[in-house]
Amino acid sequence: MWQNKQKQQMESGIFKIKDFENPPAKYRMKAIIHAWPRQPDTLLDALQAFGYGGTATNPSFENGYTSNRKNLRDFDSLLKKIRARGLGYWIYDENGYPSGYAGGQTLSGHPEFEAKGFYMVRRIAYEPKTVVFDLDDESDKIIWAAKYPLDCSVLNASIVKYEEMEAIEFSEKRCVCQMEAGEAFFVFCVKCAYEGSHCVHNVCSHSRYINLLNPDAVKRFLEVNYETIAADVPDAYTNAEAVFTDEPSLMVGYMHGEETWPYALAPWTEGLFEAFEDEYGFSLIPYLPMIFEGRSSSYSIRIQFYNLIGKLIARSYVRQISNWCRAHGTIFSGHYLAEESLMAHVLYYGSYLEVLKETDYPGVDILASYPEIFNYNTPKFAQMAARKSGTDGVMVELCPFINLDYFSQRPIPYARGILNLMILGGCRRINSYFAPDFAQYAPEQLADYKGYMDQSGAKALNEYAGRILCLLDGVQNETGTFLYYAIEEAQAKLRPSHCAPESESSEVDRSLRSISTKMYEAGFDYMFCDKDDLVQAAQAREGIPVIGNQPVREIILPAMDVIYEASWEALKSLRQMGVKVWFAEKLPPFRAEKMAPFAYYDFREESALKEVLTRADSFDAMNEQEILDSLRKEYYAFRVSAQSKECCILKAAYRRDGNPFYFLVNNSEEDAYVNWEWDGANEVTLLDPGTGEIRAVNCNEPLQIRSYQGIFLMSDV
Repeated sequence: MWQNKQKQQMESGIFKIKDFENPPAKYRMKAIIHAWPRQPDTLLDALQAFGYGGTATNPSFENGYTSNRKNLRDFDSLLKKIRARGLGYWIYDENGYPSGYAGGQTLSGHPEFEAKGFYMVRRIAYEPKTVVFDLDDESDKIIWAAKYPLDCSVLNASIVKYEEMEAIEFSEKRCVCQMEAGEAFFVFCVKCAYEGSHCVHNVCSHSRYINLLNPDAVKRFLEVNYETIAADVPDAYTNAEAVFTDEPSLMVGYMHGEETWPYALAPWTEGLFEAFEDEYGFSLIPYLPMIFEGRSSSYSIRIQFYNLIGKLIARSYVRQISNWCRAHGTIFSGHYLAEESLMAHVLYYGSYLEVLKETDYPGVDILASYPEIFNYNTPKFAQMAARKSGTDGVMVELCPFINLDYFSQRPIPYARGILNLMILGGCRRINSYFAPDFAQYAPEQLADYKGYMDQSGAKALNEYAGRILCLLDGVQNETGTFLYYAIEEAQAKLRPSHCAPESESSEVDRSLRSISTKMYEAGFDYMFCDKDDLVQAAQAREGIPVIGNQPVREIILPAMDVIYEASWEALKSLRQMGVKVWFAEKLPPFRAEKMAPFAYYDFREESALKEVLTRADSFDAMNEQEILDSLRKEYYAFRVSAQSKECCILKAAYRRDGNPFYFLVNNSEEDAYVNWEWDGANEVTLLDPGTGEIRAVNCNEPLQIRSYQGIFLMSDV
């Protein structure tokens, strides 16, 4: 028998023992099912028999999607059957993906709503000449043209004097410029963002896509999709747990590594230049070349530009649809694109965090099909947005896509391992493509619903996930270790490209992933923080500074060259307050606010500027091993280690009703035996989500944790 005191404390809160033993539907995974048989009852029977808590689904994609009222009547009938069984549902908001084009209906008759980008053409003169530029047949119009004098006094350099811009007259299709020696001419043009983009390189279609920066395009998407469903199925949204949007994104980035295109595109919408001036108080136009070229001299302009892009998407797409969902009785969720990389956060959204903060319930997509290739930062980035927006966690679309042949060798253990990692990272609601073999349940009626998880395996997996999410309902990770979300570095370094970026091509992404992997697998949990978090924490008047109600013990910054001046100053203050500040590999020499774009920047002063800025504040750079050694020197009341060096034990701390508890995960192919200590505790409660067992264990009693499984230890100390 486990302790009565613990039992009473558990039963007095949100958590109920009976729910842990047999998790309610709301905690179980939901199967993503896009196509249903004409009579869905047998599939619904199978859904329940396999242990799912519901589904993420949509009106039929066939015969006109939402424009076909029969599809909507069938959808109404399906939703009633789902609810009658006590199951939950999410509404998937697209025909295929990416969300926004409504199976082509959004753009039908409205080509003005198509995604756009603008590109730059550069000409230079070292002797007088006339430049004639004619727009090609791929492009819409010229939006700006200007020439600038050059400083050619430095060997191998032609420094553009942006403050001496001379506008050049142009029409929509042609520009003629008389150039003198030592001048640079730039013309900027708009075209559709389509070829080579995400709307082409996906498994659903090659359809053209909407402009997320255009509120009218998004409003049209709502009209032909959301409002059409609501008109014929009035309670569809009221009874939905949430709406699932899938990978809406800017289409200015190229996706396929083997393709090279003539146009290096930056995001565009009508009114963009005016929006920039409204946001920052000066015109972007003289500094347009800085979006496309230049290094340190262009950092600040790019940071400002991409922050604005993120805010415009957040307002146009996310806020507009979130407001609609709330007005119709539900919330807006789903996931965005390429969550794993800071550079992708900029390429596809300008500012991923700005976009994610605006959603009602942040989400991620997990493509990894087995733990070895999982990127720990994928859910952790979204967890930061969830913390800032006050949700209880993150939604995940579980989509085993990478190396399915390997995954199919051990589908249930690998699926369980992926679940552990997602949940450790903050995921609390799971919509899954992990394929159950429903055909096994009813071979004749469900022959088309084949998969790799049999009924017993799927049922056990759903119970495992449900027990974990039941226990973690309403609680968040507790950690004093924060990694810095160095988005300004990615924004500063991103320049529009003619081809797809290489995987983890940036120093900051490589550094962040390397640090987080080594820390996590050494048993140190972490969360992300950004500039606003640091500034707010540094304003603490007394006591220990906090981020998201978590006392801050140490802040670790990845290898980077650019940091906000406000972040740098906050770090100095936090260091004085006792917070440990560790820079990985090097100190960032550039402060974003110091690189004023409207002042002529002489890069000949760059080395001197680096030396002054780096030396002045006397932070120390550390290698990754030194960071790990420093973490190990900290005091931790709870300590755990695997008896075998081959086993990797991950852990996260939580607190329920005042009681601390830990989730210990064996992220290894082999079973693990662990030693553990907990200061002040003699006996604690073990909760096993694999079996539903709850029992007392003595401190210092070695424990077995099965391969790719986790256990909870809870104390009343």
